[in-house]
Amino acid sequence: MPAVMQMALASYGSSPVVQRVTTGGAARTTSTVLAWAAATAGNLIVIEFICEMNAAAPTTPAGYSLWPSGNFVGGTWTTSIFYKIAAGGETGVTITHGNNVTCSAMREFGNTSGTIDFVAPATGTSVNPDPPSLTPAGGAKNYLWIAGASYITTSVNAFSSGYLNGVTGASTSPGYLTRVSSAERETEAAAVENPGALTLAASSAWVAYTYAVSPA
Repeated sequence: MPAVMQMALASYGSSPVVQRVTTGGAARTTSTVLAWAAATAGNLIVIEFICEMNAAAPTTPAGYSLWPSGNFVGGTWTTSIFYKIAAGGETGVTITHGNNVTCSAMREFGNTSGTIDFVAPATGTSVNPDPPSLTPAGGAKNYLWIAGASYITTSVNAFSSGYLNGVTGASTSPGYLTRVSSAERETEAAAVENPGALTLAASSAWVAYTYAVSPA
């Protein structure tokens, strides 16, 4: 009888899923209240937060971490990403800052280890914000990638190619129209992702970013 060769198959995990999305925007104020339905314990909450630089930058809310790029200055606003593992039952957060206009996009991810990888954002002025390439530290996995951009005055016409479920948070101040737009992409056994550019309706200064959520 011939010998039977057995090979172990690599396990990349099943991709995380977005269980909830909330977008928001505010006119000039000193705190921004974001509200959503009760979060599930163990899920990952990520908030993409854009804040005008009229006054002080946002303060990281209690229990959250701030992405490695901090309150990143691009254009005349800051781009911040706050994240945490949900204890369960959270129905929102208050973010304090100077007397600024803000906008945001929040996602709650399920089926995740809670690990999130970032890369330094890209900046420019054009109709095509170009999120940077990202190589997560964990190697090849079934990541869920988020690619997006913050910008001002204009609107988004198209998200990165292959990215789905795009959302936009917009400020409500007619004198300072900040926006944040992002979308998601699921890949299998990927070790690197270089998203394509978004397309804006008109040229704007922008900050483009990419992050990856690891599977459970």
